[in-house]
Amino acid sequence: MGDISKALERIGARDLTGAGMTQGTRPPFEPKPAQGAKPPAVGKSKSGGGKSSGGNNLVELSYATREYYEERSIFSSDGTISMRVRPIKAIVLTNGQRLEFKEPPP
Repeated sequence: MGDISKALERIGARDLTGAGMTQGTRPPFEPKPAQGAKPPAVGKSKSGGGKSSGGNNLVELSYATREYYEERSIFSSDGTISMRVRPIKAIVLTNGQRLEFKEPPP
């Protein structure tokens, strides 16, 4: 009897020491029985969640009031695809505030 078989017998795993098992083999795979779907759940925050203050602070006044940087072409990494874009320069919010964006790198 090999060393592994002796060790298994010492820990009480008699069924693994015999029954045609040799060193380096495994018992046949037996899958777990199928389980049903997980029931629906609602996530909960440990911090109690915060409330937004102000609400509609970042609502654009009108799409037509947008200002744009100069049109430019952007290319895929291999150069096979390109498209023309006009990056947004500024928008006007409903509270009259003007929100300006930095010019993107070329």
